[in-house]
Amino acid sequence: MPLILLTLLQASAACLVTGLLLWCLLSLAQRRWPALAAQRGVWLVAQLVQAAAFVLPLLPDTQQLSVVPELSVPVALAGAAPEAPLAMAAPAAGLPAAASWLALVPAAWGLVYLLGVAVTAWRWQRARAMLRTLLALAQRRRLHGVEVLEVDAPISPMLVGVWRPRLLLPAHLAQFTPEQQQLVIAHELTHARRRDPLLLLLATLLQALLWFNPAARWLAGKLAWAQELGCDRQVLAGRPQRERQQYAAALVKQLGLQAQSLPGLAFGGGRMAERLSHLRDGQVRLHPLLRALAVLLLCAIGAASLALQPALAWSVAATPAAIFTATAPATAPSAWRNPLDTMRVTGFFGVVRQMTPQGHRGIDLGARRGTPVHAAADGIASVSEDARLGKAVRIDHGGGIESLYAHLDQVTLSTGMAVTAGQTIGTVGDTGLATGPHLHFQVSRNGRLQDPQQWLAGLDANATARALRMRKEQFGY
Repeated sequence: MPLILLTLLQASAACLVTGLLLWCLLSLAQRRWPALAAQRGVWLVAQLVQAAAFVLPLLPDTQQLSVVPELSVPVALAGAAPEAPLAMAAPAAGLPAAASWLALVPAAWGLVYLLGVAVTAWRWQRARAMLRTLLALAQRRRLHGVEVLEVDAPISPMLVGVWRPRLLLPAHLAQFTPEQQQLVIAHELTHARRRDPLLLLLATLLQALLWFNPAARWLAGKLAWAQELGCDRQVLAGRPQRERQQYAAALVKQLGLQAQSLPGLAFGGGRMAERLSHLRDGQVRLHPLLRALAVLLLCAIGAASLALQPALAWSVAATPAAIFTATAPATAPSAWRNPLDTMRVTGFFGVVRQMTPQGHRGIDLGARRGTPVHAAADGIASVSEDARLGKAVRIDHGGGIESLYAHLDQVTLSTGMAVTAGQTIGTVGDTGLATGPHLHFQVSRNGRLQDPQQWLAGLDANATARALRMRKEQFGY
């Protein structure tokens, strides 16, 4: 089971929990302060916090921010990666039936998630196609430096386009009084000045990313509603009561004439009774301090969501002997653990690079200087230092098998000491011929180099995109 699929499932669950917290918090806050409904900044930050709770755990190295102890994900075989030569005669023999079934859940969710994104994108494209059809039939003119398109269809006056906004006006707008027409157009031009179309596009992308989360749709609706209320407030600022009444009358009249909604910022959108109530109450502003506190609280929820997600890592469990076929090394230790708590493969075995023109003799694991390095298995250690490998530790595991840990900053043992799997033997550094702090890990058997891929689990799932790409370019997998 690839670790990225398990991480995707974990991130999705965290996103749902974060969305629930945001929904509860903002619903209660809006009841206490109704003016919050018109604060588009608060609703936008809430959407970004929810998206961060989903995206950040999927990025490399961000799981180091977790304050929860690392959660080990057991695998049945150390060589279970696709490229490993170790084979399994009975794939389910080392796992209980329930565990085997649960192992399919992350893969199933990954497939469902991709299908959901595709369906959401298809629906959005279908709505855009309908809009493009109307634009093709519209008559064009210019007004206040903005392109105006007039169409004979029962739609709302609206602003379409992100980088070059255009006014799409229905022909029935001619039935409005000149004063009402001027107020309607002023409303849409205010959307353009406030860069509302760009925020609408961002909200649409976040909805596609988080299609599985009902809170994402709720927050997107709240953001669109805040944009409409904000434009109402700016258009009517300083206007007399008579013009406010004309504006409200235009809203009611538009509601009776429109028949369909399109993707965009529409004058007649939203809940009309609530909108008229905001117009009547004069749209009281939210105190700037309360707005700042709301934003800070939302960011705190996002930070807590990230910090409380446990970091995931492979742990290799001993496997019954019946699982191994004759291709497994007869003297392989019963269990190999990863030499670093957080694995990040930056270079694979055999890959030709500028520093390794004869082919890389092991794997490189990127890490910060001072990161603890652990023995992969039991054995007897020997310490050395030279110009190429820098400070290094070799561990003889018996049966002709050795592991090498190079470019260390500090070594915490001496030659001849017995070590056990998981024991700290030193810290990551950049001694010797190294371009930066990292661990060079190498395995040999009877003096012949071995691909560490067959000894350590989850390397592909914890590799950088560049390392995977270079291996694929040179070896085809």
